[in-house]
Amino acid sequence: YNDCMDKQSHIYDFDLCTVDGKIIRMDAFKGKFILIVNIASECGFSEQLQELENCYQALKDQGLVVLAFPSDQFRQEPLDNEELHAYHTECRIVSFPIFQKIYVNGEHAHPLFKYLSLYCPGIFGTRSLKWNFTKFLVDANGKPMRRFSPITNMVLIQDYIAEVMRYDADE
Repeated sequence: YNDCMDKQSHIYDFDLCTVDGKIIRMDAFKGKFILIVNIASECGFSEQLQELENCYQALKDQGLVVLAFPSDQFRQEPLDNEELHAYHTECRIVSFPIFQKIYVNGEHAHPLFKYLSLYCPGIFGTRSLKWNFTKFLVDANGKPMRRFSPITNMVLIQDYIAEVMRYDADE
């Protein structure tokens, strides 16, 4: 996976696997703003799933997609992929795609998260994610724009996304 660290890589080069086993290439989201988030069902921030859904519903017609990646990196996602699929199908909290459980840090981190962390390091330039519900915003041209911490208010994130989408539409 070291090739994902090459700055010549492009976000649209990555393949993703949904929680129900379907392969989706990131280029399916060309021309859209993408909010990518690592999630965990037992995290104290899990109420953000509803807030993420609200943001998605408010901005999807303007070109936003939200992509969620369960991770047990912080020991808060005990469900396996089959259980995650059943959980998210039954609960129907969100309508945006949920992908298979991944690592977000370290040598086994999913290449997409290595890529995002390279382009959007955290505070003090750290590349690793500090917790669940870290969010990355990618613009409509596939350029990683910004990382949001788990504690950043979703209303502020939604307002920011709406503003950059308006600015992008005006250009």
